[in-house]
Amino acid sequence: MSVLLYMVGLVIIALVAVDVAAPLLWPSPPAPAGPHADPERYRLEKEKELAYAAIKEAEFDLQMGKLSPEDHAALRATYEARALAALEALERRR
Repeated sequence: MSVLLYMVGLVIIALVAVDVAAPLLWPSPPAPAGPHADPERYRLEKEKELAYAAIKEAEFDLQMGKLSPEDHAALRATYEARALAALEALERRR
């Protein structure tokens, strides 16, 4: 009887070990990402990121004295419009 009890215990331990190790032993295929998954969404995300980067760069140039306040305001308005257009298009795609 005690041998049978040990065998059942070992089987339970083995099943738990396989269940815990399964993601490491047999990983699931990754979800598609990048420009191939949804090219339009990727383009819009890149457009948004580039607009944000341009706004930050304009802020830095203003602080460094490379841009006048008028030029900064014009650049900021242009890139804010691009970022907002990209955000709105991304929201419509959801």
